[in-house]
Amino acid sequence: MKTHEVLALVLLAVMSIVATAAVRGADYDAAVSAANKRDYVAAAQEFQRLAAEGDPRGENGLGVLHSNGLGVRKDEKLAAEWFRKAAGKGHKAAQNNLGELYLAGSGVDKDYAVAEEWFRKAAAQGDSDAQKNLGLIYAAGLGVDKDYTEAMDWFQRAAKQGNAAAQTNVGHLFRTGDGVGRDYLMAYAWYGVSAAGNHSGAPQYRDSVAQYLTSDELDAGRDLARQLFIKYGSK
Repeated sequence: MKTHEVLALVLLAVMSIVATAAVRGADYDAAVSAANKRDYVAAAQEFQRLAAEGDPRGENGLGVLHSNGLGVRKDEKLAAEWFRKAAGKGHKAAQNNLGELYLAGSGVDKDYAVAEEWFRKAAAQGDSDAQKNLGLIYAAGLGVDKDYTEAMDWFQRAAKQGNAAAQTNVGHLFRTGDGVGRDYLMAYAWYGVSAAGNHSGAPQYRDSVAQYLTSDELDAGRDLARQLFIKYGSK
């Protein structure tokens, strides 16, 4: 075979791979778009196409839909199977989702140690929900010795990625003083950041600690909340 013929075959192979990747990307975008429009049946169809090709995004998507009964029958055991497939391929959201099933005992036997194992895998990849969940494990002492200092460390890692739930939890620990010194101003600021991300309960928590602050401290708390929001965001 001539050299130019070999190069042509290689080029065709590359083009085929690129085309397949583009189609898969389009399927995933279509699935997300359908889910955002609450057309979960269409989302399930798109995720199924991806999953049939072994794409972990499709597998995780099907897990989410089956876990919540959106567009498909609610089946937490099947959700766990889909999450496990994607998690085994290193998909960090699926690793966190599988960990949450083990934490709750949904579709699988409750196992805090296994939950922690999956959370750590996802957290190592920077998944903020997994980091937040590790914080919850240590704050509640679920399968581990209760350790508020460790909990605060994980909550802060997630909070600095804009995780609104973790930002509320940071506020909780500053309010109670567990793992850190009690600091109502810091609690107020972190609650304020979480409230900006529309996290449920955050405005009420923020207002509940306002009574412990002077007028000047409230001004400082609002300013700090703005600075933290600009730096980390909240969602």
